[in-house]
Amino acid sequence: MISFRKRLIIYVLLLCAVLLYTPVVQGMPSDLKGHWAQGSVQRLVEQEILNGYPDGTFRPDQSITRAELAKTLAVAYGFEASGRQDLFPDTQGHWAQDYIAALSQHEIITGYPDGNFKPEAPITRAEMVTMLTRLLKIGTEDEQYIMEFVPSFPDLEEDHWAFYQIELAARLNILPGYYQPDFHASRLASRADTAWMIDQLLNLQTVRGKIVDLSSGSNLLTIQPEEGEIQIVLIPPEAVVFRNNITTTADQLTKDDQITIFYDRNHEPAIVKAFGEVTKNDLLGRLSSMVKGRLTTEQISSILAGDWEQVKDGLNGELYNQLLDYGLTPEEAESILIQDWAYLDTIGRDRLAGALSSYLGITKDLSRAILDRDLERVKEYAKIELTALALGQLLSQGLM
Repeated sequence: MISFRKRLIIYVLLLCAVLLYTPVVQGMPSDLKGHWAQGSVQRLVEQEILNGYPDGTFRPDQSITRAELAKTLAVAYGFEASGRQDLFPDTQGHWAQDYIAALSQHEIITGYPDGNFKPEAPITRAEMVTMLTRLLKIGTEDEQYIMEFVPSFPDLEEDHWAFYQIELAARLNILPGYYQPDFHASRLASRADTAWMIDQLLNLQTVRGKIVDLSSGSNLLTIQPEEGEIQIVLIPPEAVVFRNNITTTADQLTKDDQITIFYDRNHEPAIVKAFGEVTKNDLLGRLSSMVKGRLTTEQISSILAGDWEQVKDGLNGELYNQLLDYGLTPEEAESILIQDWAYLDTIGRDRLAGALSSYLGITKDLSRAILDRDLERVKEYAKIELTALALGQLLSQGLM
């Protein structure tokens, strides 16, 4: 018979084994019941990606700090630091130093111009979305946008530093529903926002592979994924398509392109990134990007072919406004556009005559005669002006 002591030891060992190898599921934080982000928070807590507070709460509407977000993303995506970890002076010895270093090394987060990271600073909506898009390798500095984007939010213009990252996130449908109608980029992101967006991001469908066939004009692609069977994918017109990091259309993709398709929450292709052999359209796209989209790829192609007539009519309106902005009169701008150099010379002389008149305090007629080197007219206008000047002096002194 097994002695009582041995039975006790076996019992303790079995108990330890159960405690060690049975996963502990954290309970629902007490302040989440009925909250709009309850499901997302619960899933991330169960996966130990997010944690509640010692008092059993989660505080979903509280803002999240840069350090807390760094830890959350590092854990969610399994990022670990390698090499130097003292990348920012103000994170040395900080509890999140390793997480921050890991995300910095993977180019997910950056510091401030002064070299610091500010780990305890709360994070804004724009900063949050930018970090999330970097996880997908979209919205990067390498991308060039030559296709027009219609803003999804009235308060967000194209010149905002995070405009494209926010637009891409909106197309993936990973933004909370209450970020409408305005986005409010500078407002602080809450812990609930963070949980909901990361939960959506982790569950997005992504296909990576190679284009093995495509149907001309139909946006229908045949793709051999890195894993699994061949897929046929229809790219909708509203999808954002990049080829070699330049925005384009699906019909510009080519066979053998390496492709990544990001599906939105409705399981529709939303963002496409393809890389392949550099084509003429790629070069034209880069040229269009260099002139800030003022010329389309078709216009640049026409210019390179020497067909200026195909471009001129479309540019006249914009060039006219630009010339006015530079200070030209409407007559001068129109003369340049219709290349009426003779008339331009005439109105140019008029402008110069006006400037000379103002500077010398003489009439515009005398100034024009001087510019024309018409000595007879100069003498005639000078006599008139001297007579007028003399009469003016006499009148002012009461001699007449």
